[in-house]
Amino acid sequence: MGQKTHPLGFRIGINERWRSRWNSMKKDFPKTILEDQIIRRYLKKAYFFAGIPMIEIERTGENTTIIVHTARPGILIGKKGKKLEEIQTEVEQLVKDKTRKIRLTISEVNRPELNGQLVAESVREQLEKRQAFRRVIKKTIQTTMNAGAGGVKIMLSGRLGGAEMSRCEHSHQGRLPLQDLSAEISYGFTEAKTPHGHIGVKCWIFIGKYGPKSARAGIGMRRPVEKPRGEAES
Repeated sequence: MGQKTHPLGFRIGINERWRSRWNSMKKDFPKTILEDQIIRRYLKKAYFFAGIPMIEIERTGENTTIIVHTARPGILIGKKGKKLEEIQTEVEQLVKDKTRKIRLTISEVNRPELNGQLVAESVREQLEKRQAFRRVIKKTIQTTMNAGAGGVKIMLSGRLGGAEMSRCEHSHQGRLPLQDLSAEISYGFTEAKTPHGHIGVKCWIFIGKYGPKSARAGIGMRRPVEKPRGEAES
């Protein structure tokens, strides 16, 4: 029997950073985790069109920094940073501790074709538009490989094509060294809501080896964009 390991969880603390970085007392730990989850779910649902693959949260003292990685930073920043201020106000309303200072920053994903979560969401959108799943898989794999990926695998599970019985279909190209901790694997999962039921979409992308000379430099995040200087922090 195959025992599958989450590619991110396998590398967290070794080559990947934690998505939530803070320390807390034992009694405050559950509510802090819940608060992080509420913030992530809200931003992901309210601004799904901005292509948000990851949200990092850092807590130091009374400050909370939320780093939103997005493929379309202009949508979240807005004209002269006005949209960014609106989003920050919305996030502040989700935080129960009003004494904490919230700072929202935007980080651009330079190569969305090599981001597993964004690729999986792209497949989901095409499936929800009732496109043929085999054509979608083939086209997506070709686009990802042309972007410079070392390997890619896409797996769909559910009532594919409206079939009576659910099944699993997958296709891959290139190499995927999932057991190699020095290999950077971008993984993404989402669900397509079709008239016949939900279809699970999984995507694995082999970017390259970790390190300054790896392909990671080509898809790295730009410097986070903050609010314009001279404005008072809320």
